[in-house]
Amino acid sequence: MVSSHLHSPGDELMSRLMAGDMDGEVENRLLHELQNGYPVIKVRRLLQSDDETVVAAGMWIASELGGQARPLFAEIVDRIHHPSFRVRFFSLDCLATCARPEDTRALMLGLDLLDDPEPGVRWKALMFLTGLSEPQLRAASAAATEQDVAPHRRGLELLLHVCSSRDTASVSSALASDNPMLRRYAAAAAARLAHQDPRVLREAMGCADPVIKQFAADIASRIALK
Repeated sequence: MVSSHLHSPGDELMSRLMAGDMDGEVENRLLHELQNGYPVIKVRRLLQSDDETVVAAGMWIASELGGQARPLFAEIVDRIHHPSFRVRFFSLDCLATCARPEDTRALMLGLDLLDDPEPGVRWKALMFLTGLSEPQLRAASAAATEQDVAPHRRGLELLLHVCSSRDTASVSSALASDNPMLRRYAAAAAARLAHQDPRVLREAMGCADPVIKQFAADIASRIALK
């Protein structure tokens, strides 16, 4: 009698993706299998691919898994600066749900995307920065100080100052800075202050930088700012 090896639905979907079957339906079906018990660690094959469309599919799936993607964290971090803007974009969603304060290398790699050449990735990086917890900000600030990364150090100091003081004047000043990176940190600070004092978010909405302007408008929409 000849025995046959039966693949699970997840294995079959994984094989299709690895072969380049990218119609959207396959990714969604694989995500469903993962949410219903198919081993998350198997997504590592997608993230380790040399094909950027396969990596992008894997990163999107990881981003949709939220905190369940933590077993893939090493592979996610290694691809934060991937040539594909889709990979970089979705990697920030993964960091937002999986990174811990002790993951300082990952946090700093994610913050580097504030200066990404793709406007959409810069926008996503602003959303990522806005959502960081104070322990994550403190860990990143310590790393930026240790590594003497001036643009990040100044921006993170501003955010931590604003978290404790609600100092809108410092945010307004930074929004007018000649330093584009500091302006982006100021926009994130304005977003974090928006519920208490929306004036600086309105200033950001008038910024000449189109990414900051769009980001601020999107935050205003989310909080129903009139």
